[in-house]
Formats: sequence, C-alpha cells, structure tokens
Amino acid sequence: MKEDLLKQLLESVLGRSKSARGGDEAVFHCPSCNHHKKKLTFNLLSQKFQCWVCGYKGHRAYQLLKKAKASASIYSTLKEIDSQYNFKQKFVKKEESTFNLPEGVQPLISSSAILSRHALHYLDQRGISQQDIAKYDIHYSEQGDLKNMVIIPSYDANGLLNYYVGRSFDKNAYIKHKLASSTKDIIGFEMYINWDLPIILCEGAFDAMAIKRNAIPLFGKKISTTLMKKIIESNVEKIYLALDEDALKDAFKHAETFLSYGKKVYLIEMGDKDPSELGFEEFTKLLHKATKLTTSTLMKKRLALS
Repeated sequence: MKEDLLKQLLESVLGRSKSARGGDEAVFHCPSCNHHKKKLTFNLLSQKFQCWVCGYKGHRAYQLLKKAKASASIYSTLKEIDSQYNFKQKFVKKEESTFNLPEGVQPLISSSAILSRHALHYLDQRGISQQDIAKYDIHYSEQGDLKNMVIIPSYDANGLLNYYVGRSFDKNAYIKHKLASSTKDIIGFEMYINWDLPIILCEGAFDAMAIKRNAIPLFGKKISTTLMKKIIESNVEKIYLALDEDALKDAFKHAETFLSYGKKVYLIEMGDKDPSELGFEEFTKLLHKATKLTTSTLMKKRLALS
C-alpha cells in the first residue's frame, strides 16, 4: 500500500511515528519547533499535516521533508511513490469540491498586525490560549463581511475545510457573528474526533474549544444527517449532550434516537450557562455528574419541561 510506503519514507527522515485515527494518520516530532513530544499529525491519505504546538502545517509530504532537510534520494523516492499510485489524480477532484475561507482572512498565529492584537485580547478573555489558536487554526479578518471578526474553521477527517464561523471582537459591532453560507450537513471539528471514545455534542465552536476533549459543535441545535449517520455507525458507545437550556427539547429528541440504536446517552445539565461560559474545569465537574438517560428518565424530563 502507498500509505505504508509513505509512512516508511517519512520515518526514515523524521524517526519512528505513532499511529492515530485507525492508522490513517502518523504522528511525528515536528521539524519546525522540535517539540520533545510527537505533536505533528500527518494524514497518510491526503498528505495534509499540522503541528499542534507551533501551528506549522502543509498539504504535501514534499513540504514536510524539505523542512526536515531530507536528502535528494528521499525526494526521488517520494516522486516514485506519487507516480506509482497516481496520488495527485486521486485527490485533486476532492480538493476542488471543498471551499476556501473568504478573501482577506488571515491566520492569527503568525500575524503581527495591530488589529490582530485586538483579536488575541478577545480570545484571551474567552479563555482561548495560544495553543488553542494553533490547534484550531483560528484566523481573523481586516476586510469584507468578516471584518473585525475571528474566524474558526472546521475541518473534515481528511483535513479539508467543511465549514467556518466568524465572531466579532468589536464591542460596537451590529452583527456579532456570521456562519458560512455553505451546507451545515457536515461533522464539525471532525479532524479532532476519536470515534472509539465517548463524544460530547455542543452547540458552538467556542463551546467545543472550552470542552477540549472529543467535542463536536453542531453550529446550532440540530444534528446533521451526516453526523447522525456517523454516530450510529461508529464504535461510540457513550454520547454526552451539552446543549443550552433553551435547546432541551432538541436534546431529548436526539437522545431518543440514540437510545433506539443502543447507545448510552448522558445529559449535562448546565443551567442557564453554556460550556464556553463555564470553562473547562467547571464544565468537567458537571460532566462527571451527567444524568444517564433511559426511556423512563427521558419521559420524566420531558414531562417536567412541559
């Protein structure tokens, strides 16, 4: 398989890797920041990679090998692998089917512009760290419809953009947030999800970032068809619902569906707050106290709500 050959080639330069996401990804030491832990993930199918410490990323193995100062023979071997398995032809159509961030949107992690400082201050107030900014590839904009907004992209399992949200850091802004005009029938933050572990469903991107672990933003209150299908077909056994108080009817409807497929469902009761307002520590305390939903408890909850 080309994935095995590609992995062996990378390991000959970057050292032994760890496997992730069912073997589709390999995790290496980053040649850019040389962090002592393996923090750079490389997708063996799409060749997209990113370091979750310094933010260094790209979309071809060639870029990574060049950064690591590989020998000429290594590049020659890579060319043979790509040629033998016709890598570019296989993936170019998928790349074209995705959309891009709007013109003028810039990465926040590498910016030194004055306006970016306001964006950083806003994120800091919301408990978003520099590491979060690098991990979630947060951007900002100085022009267009997203002017004075931080932009949080969502990537699919292959590292391709599938959605984004914008949130204003201007206190006087009339429009506080914007959503991508593309379809919401996607899986939010899919690139960060381990489908062998419990998942947490929440409403917004900031909520998912506050939760930190295996959290999927719905970008609203409804579960998309694609996400519902993925959850039902996955190995996920436990599902935690962390929707706002005004979305309890939706939460109960989702819970009923999951229970019918034999999943274990838990309700995280947050009162009038959401995960981003609670913060990681307070939310985690509530997570440990989550109510397990059964057909009986679900009926009682519905009756209490009405």
